[in-house]
Amino acid sequence: TIVGGLNQSNQYTEEELNDFDINYIDGYNLGIEKSFGNTRFGVGLNQRGVKLKSESNIMGISTSVNGEERVNYLTLHTVYPYMIQEKVTVFGGVQFGKGLGGESKVKSLMSGSLIGVDFDESSEETFEIDADDMSLEYGLFIGVDYIINEFIGVRASYFKGLSDISEDAKIKNNTIIWILWIFPHYLIKHH
Repeated sequence: TIVGGLNQSNQYTEEELNDFDINYIDGYNLGIEKSFGNTRFGVGLNQRGVKLKSESNIMGISTSVNGEERVNYLTLHTVYPYMIQEKVTVFGGVQFGKGLGGESKVKSLMSGSLIGVDFDESSEETFEIDADDMSLEYGLFIGVDYIINEFIGVRASYFKGLSDISEDAKIKNNTIIWILWIFPHYLIKHH
């Protein structure tokens, strides 16, 4: 089975980040799956990350910081599917991921008036994320498949990271996945 679709992911930490709004960021999700008995295995490439935003206004000085991070992952998953209706199957299992690297962008803007002088300054920085700095990731993987016809179906699934994305950052990934999948074996059999 070939799968392809959209990720919406963010990150969470056990520490409080009161000064930041944490939002979902879009990414891709591509992969292949194969069933062996009652278990389904898959390998994929997907993108996870987060958007962060912070704004403050102190003594007439307004500060805004926007950041976004996108990391590419090679993932492996194994799930146990359970058919609840003829066209509807739910599944649950685990997913492992190894970061392949990525990019962080930070954009800041500061404006206001200081000692009667108006100012407006902005900066933008980009940082590369090295795959060697990333830990092996693992977490729970659950979802539901709906078969539209013998060629295609749709999936909604959720990944809940249980491990930190790196030794230096005590941060975990959350990902909502929307996928369209096709059955190549049906295409081959009918042509």
